[in-house]
Amino acid sequence: MKFSPLIPLLTAVAAAPATTRVCESYKIPVTVTSEDLIYALPPFESNYDVADFIDTISSRSAPPASAVFSGTHNVTATYTIAATFCTPGKGHRNANSDTVLIATHGLNFDRRYWDPKPQPDRYSFVDFAVNQGYSVFFYDRLGTGQSSRVSGYVAQLSNQVAILQKLVHLVKDGKYVNTLGKPNAVVLVGHSFGSSVSLATIAAEPAIADGLILTGFSLNTTYANPTGFVMAVQPRIAAEQQPKKWQKLDTGYLTPADLFANVNTFFKKPDFDVKISQYSDETKQPFAVTEVLTAGMLVDQPLTFTGPTMLISGEYDFIFCTSDCNGALEFPASLVFPRSKAFKAVSYPGAGHGLNLHVNAVGAFQEMTNFLHSNGL
Repeated sequence: MKFSPLIPLLTAVAAAPATTRVCESYKIPVTVTSEDLIYALPPFESNYDVADFIDTISSRSAPPASAVFSGTHNVTATYTIAATFCTPGKGHRNANSDTVLIATHGLNFDRRYWDPKPQPDRYSFVDFAVNQGYSVFFYDRLGTGQSSRVSGYVAQLSNQVAILQKLVHLVKDGKYVNTLGKPNAVVLVGHSFGSSVSLATIAAEPAIADGLILTGFSLNTTYANPTGFVMAVQPRIAAEQQPKKWQKLDTGYLTPADLFANVNTFFKKPDFDVKISQYSDETKQPFAVTEVLTAGMLVDQPLTFTGPTMLISGEYDFIFCTSDCNGALEFPASLVFPRSKAFKAVSYPGAGHGLNLHVNAVGAFQEMTNFLHSNGL
């Protein structure tokens, strides 16, 4: 597969009704092999180095990848991945319950992005999907939450893809899904960098899933804001920002400068609750510099994937659409999925990049599950 650098219904929707769900959390050992890029620059010694680095990669004359990476090598490693599986409780199952949605979060988050504690009836994708009868498997990516930590100069797209492939096969084999057994279908759901991971997984192994939903994402390089994430988030070394919390992380792990950098990146006024933005900032997760650098290595050729594919992003997504996704999502994404049973692109009103954390998130969740249901999933 080829990758290229990413130069990178407005209706009132009621909150989802409370649902009965059964959840089980796991610590999953996975051994994977990936072809990883080797970071070639000196590690950051201070936030002055980080600021200079962001200035350099944001330049019109930014250095080529060969100046940042010295090549590739095959890495085989064993990691522990923290995950949760939720399914409808007894008496609440339906035809959807044997379809498992495997959700991968993006940068700055862990699996709580899919299931935040505040007002879950309004913001929990997991609750909404389970209420529709689906089962959901969601996990902390490598380097986040309760999963294994690696160097911030090591975690990147390739090893995240290898891990997702392994997890999908475990789920398809009926493992780590409580008593569900082998599912009838699997759908990959991603947000932002998690969408990059999900898409690259489909590119590497087209038959691995039966459906694909990419959120907070676009393949349109014309309207993308390639360095928008790092410019908006104003990254700082995580261990210096919150030493009590992140002192064990090396300087390759970065985090937004403050609450307002977080808001600037993920939220759009007036379509969010200030308390939710504060919750997002309090629960944010450091991201690896090599994740940022490899996030834009996107598929640029038609895939053989045949499952229904949806791309849905907030209308005001700053990262992927420079704050206007209207008319910017369908092309060229539809050309990447010529064999998909169905393709749909949605610029979702009243939301920014952090789609799940806006006050009308339930409407976006409804778009996703309606799409799946209308295509037999």
